[in-house]
Amino acid sequence: MLQLENIEKGYNGEPVLRGITLTINDGEYLSVMGRSGSGKTTLLNILGGFLPPESGRVLWDGKDVYAMTDAETAYARCNKVGYVFQGFKLINTLSVADNILLPASLSDLDDTRVRANFQELTRELCIDTLLEKYPDQLSGGQCQRAAICRALCFEPSLLILDEPTGALDVENEKRVMVLLRRINQEKKMTMVQVTHSDAVARNAGRVLTMSDGVLV
Repeated sequence: MLQLENIEKGYNGEPVLRGITLTINDGEYLSVMGRSGSGKTTLLNILGGFLPPESGRVLWDGKDVYAMTDAETAYARCNKVGYVFQGFKLINTLSVADNILLPASLSDLDDTRVRANFQELTRELCIDTLLEKYPDQLSGGQCQRAAICRALCFEPSLLILDEPTGALDVENEKRVMVLLRRINQEKKMTMVQVTHSDAVARNAGRVLTMSDGVLV
């Protein structure tokens, strides 16, 4: 279970998140919608353990994320949390295959399972012919699918997605939505995404809207 307790965050004296309290159950698929600048990405970064709030607590299974030791935080990021960044954050000096496999190589997941996931996901996302290429040789949509594959390959218990279909055409958006829904249902993976798309938002089991730093 994930819990946000009275989260406050601002930048340069301007409040962005105003007393956010939220419970996300294990295996839930949650979408957060809202206009640009409404605080959605800030919320994801705080939830994912990347950005400490000014006040309030973030709890993963009852444990305060920002009270963890560095070792505990590193372990959680390698084994429990997958993140699909809006800017992809692929490493240009690594091939697509190596980018996808890098987080999995740091996790505790059995190598046989990782390889099976890798083959299945790259095929399902239609990037299996791109594995020897480098990120700067790919389109934005191809980079986005590689980033999604990377986040899923090591089977995190929590998947955080920042505009996961923003660079995709209609066909690939549908492909990604089907994949996320299937994995959520089959593996009971908890998913939290922010999106501007009504269709992508409705792919989740629950949809919330962020407005002026408050969830409604």
